[in-house]
Amino acid sequence: MNKFLALVVFEVKSIFADRSILLTMFGGIIMYSILYPLPYSQQVSRDAEIVVIDYDRSSMSRELIRMVNASPDTHIAGQVDSVRDAEALIEKGEIKGFLIIPEHFRRDLFMKKPVTLSLGGDASYFMTYSTIATGILKAGGTLSAQIKVARLTVDKENILLAKQQWQPASLNLQPVFNQVNGYLDYVVPAVFILILQQTLLIVSGILSGGQNERSRAKEQGYWLTASPVLLLLARCLVFLCLYLVFSLYYFGFALDVYGVNRLAAALDILKLLIPFLVAVACLGVALGQLYSQAETATQVILFSSMPVLFSSGFIWPVSEIPTWLVTLSQLFPSTAAIQGLLQLNQMGADFEMVSHFQTQLLIQAFGYSLLAILLIAYKQRKYRLIAE
Repeated sequence: MNKFLALVVFEVKSIFADRSILLTMFGGIIMYSILYPLPYSQQVSRDAEIVVIDYDRSSMSRELIRMVNASPDTHIAGQVDSVRDAEALIEKGEIKGFLIIPEHFRRDLFMKKPVTLSLGGDASYFMTYSTIATGILKAGGTLSAQIKVARLTVDKENILLAKQQWQPASLNLQPVFNQVNGYLDYVVPAVFILILQQTLLIVSGILSGGQNERSRAKEQGYWLTASPVLLLLARCLVFLCLYLVFSLYYFGFALDVYGVNRLAAALDILKLLIPFLVAVACLGVALGQLYSQAETATQVILFSSMPVLFSSGFIWPVSEIPTWLVTLSQLFPSTAAIQGLLQLNQMGADFEMVSHFQTQLLIQAFGYSLLAILLIAYKQRKYRLIAE
């Protein structure tokens, strides 16, 4: 026990004596928690600026313009005379789209001829483009309903009956999960898990890589004389304690600040979080034995961040990702943790429904711990031979 406690003290001193580790752990985690959610803080796109090209200039076209402007999705910034003028405003970044009301719009509506409203816009920001299309679609649908009700009233239908008959079926659209249809509630908790994994892999790699450098310089540190099993346990214990505090900050304080829903009990979250952090810590120790320099850890882990993010299955549908990549992504603890915590915390699933993710994380923790012990033992034997 004394040897183990001594190793824990050595590990704590090594971690807090390295500025790169402290900057990555404290600076990286806090900065990411502030910077990443900011673009999503408004949840959904609203009041997209558009202009109108009104070739009809009738009372009916003005009514449509008022309806489009009244929509929370769009804001009419003005009217222009041609598509070329509207495109020039888009190129300057002053508007995001434009609506074209065709000539004879009012006449064709009353003559029951089909009318086509045209929409143009900058589809580079597909969410904004979709918002504009939705706003115009809503306004067009409302105007169509008014005209149909008016026609039924002219045909001497009762006004209440006419309102009920204008549409044979009505839709009641209600999202089961993520009811605000925003990115913040869905994306940010998952990204927090990825940040925890990547920063833990980096700091563990910096610690091991730095010790490898010192070993090559024939320094006989505690990492070369300690039992591989005890060294792994001590390192995992220290990182687990530190990252449980960071997890509390992310899934407690940060989610509260950003108003993200939390549906799971704290105990259920810990049941997934602890195996996840242990698996990542063991993977980090194993990978760290392969780095010859401390800086290599940052380069390797940062390079892998985007593939890990997109293959984890919450940003891009798994069905659209190559099967071999989906299979490979199961090796990363973040894949199971993200899927499990999203279902548990954001969708309100019972823990029994996500318990297989816990099993997957426990298997990963066991496998990576064996790999780490073997690599530590190999490194210790190699550097002892060099020293002799």
